[in-house]
Amino acid sequence: MSAKKIAAAALAAMMIMSTQVNAEVLRVGSETVYPPFEFLDSKAGEYVGFDIDLIKEVSKRAGFEPVIYSMGLDSLLPALKFGMVDVAVSALTITPERSARVDFTKPYYYTGLRIMTHKDNPDITDIKELEGKTLCTEIGSSGALFSSRIPHVKIRTFNSVSEAFLEINLKGCYAMINDSPVNQYFFTQQVSEDFHLKETGPVLDAQTYGFAVKQGNTALLERLNKALDEVQADGTYEKIHDKWFGHQHH
Repeated sequence: MSAKKIAAAALAAMMIMSTQVNAEVLRVGSETVYPPFEFLDSKAGEYVGFDIDLIKEVSKRAGFEPVIYSMGLDSLLPALKFGMVDVAVSALTITPERSARVDFTKPYYYTGLRIMTHKDNPDITDIKELEGKTLCTEIGSSGALFSSRIPHVKIRTFNSVSEAFLEINLKGCYAMINDSPVNQYFFTQQVSEDFHLKETGPVLDAQTYGFAVKQGNTALLERLNKALDEVQADGTYEKIHDKWFGHQHH
């Protein structure tokens, strides 16, 4: 290799290093088993989804280089508290319980809970019809919290939505209260054809999602909120939304 090529290669390496050094790393905690919001694309070997695309775009606008740390939903808030991650991005519903522990950005997604049950079961029109039943829940989810408030139910807890859906399919649980967009996405996937599930009943709980940061980290919160505003104002948010959910009201 000529001296010229060596110099060029060294310069290129320095540029890569300096890019990495100058970019402020944003440690993103996420429960990456929650399509279409965050999940592992096994073919590409990377995390993908609506939330992942959005935090990448928001990070870029705010001057960050995001690094995704995969962890369980129930680990996200403690990880923020103890400084293991900077932001939790995981379809996190903004609830009073969570807001007492972390600070949320302005909402970036509007949704609600609905009921998933086996097709053999009658349609559910009222939450009272779940009283006395066995319900599947995903640990740490807003659906789990809602389920726990229903009188006389038996709760079975799972680490992921897919495990819970499988149990409903096997009739080990009567139903599951879950985020409606996740239910809807499930029905677009080929694997759903092997299941006998349906979504039923009214929207039980209107919800908003936000990014969560450690309580008191107002500097980071302001940078993320400003970037979210930009992403929503210039149409980028809508493009990301339509990529994962199609053209629907949001």
